[in-house]
Amino acid sequence: MSDNRVPESPPATGQEADRSCSPDGANHTLGASSLYRLCEEVIALRETASRQHKVFEQTLSRTRDALQGGFNSFAADTQRAYQQLRQEFYGEKRIALALLNELLEIGIDLERIVTARPWGADAAAAARWVESVEVESRKVQAALLRHGIHRYDAVIGSAYNPALHERVGSQRLEGMDPFRVAEQREPGYASQQPEFVLRRPKVIVSD
Repeated sequence: MSDNRVPESPPATGQEADRSCSPDGANHTLGASSLYRLCEEVIALRETASRQHKVFEQTLSRTRDALQGGFNSFAADTQRAYQQLRQEFYGEKRIALALLNELLEIGIDLERIVTARPWGADAAAAARWVESVEVESRKVQAALLRHGIHRYDAVIGSAYNPALHERVGSQRLEGMDPFRVAEQREPGYASQQPEFVLRRPKVIVSD
């Protein structure tokens, strides 16, 4: 009668028996997987930090450039304003000194004319004296024009503006709205432009 026994497996070695029987085998595989994931997360975190650092440096550089540009523009504008103010100050000072010298010269001439005023009935002497006064008057007008000071007349019918007109009276006129320049009694004087009025023209204002 034949023997139908199943052949027995060879006995396991000591290491294989320990690995199959002990739970540390599964823990070793799980630990390796966790360590791998940890390394991946560390690498990803490092890459993220590197990108954020690069973005921060770019933002910081743009901000620094913008601040530097703004400061340079502010410094340039301040320098130009200072130079312009300095030029205007010294320009006005030169004009004032020149005008004072001319006025002093004219004042001396007028003093001489007043001293030489004829008191008798000499018509020729009186005519020469009047002519001298007229010459000095023309010198005054020429000096004013040289320094940019010109006559400024009010526009009849324009709106009355206390900054541009000196009101010396009122008058009711038919067909003219109130607070309009109705008449000019004396001219004014302005420098360079009518808005820079040195002496306002004297006007009559409509009621």
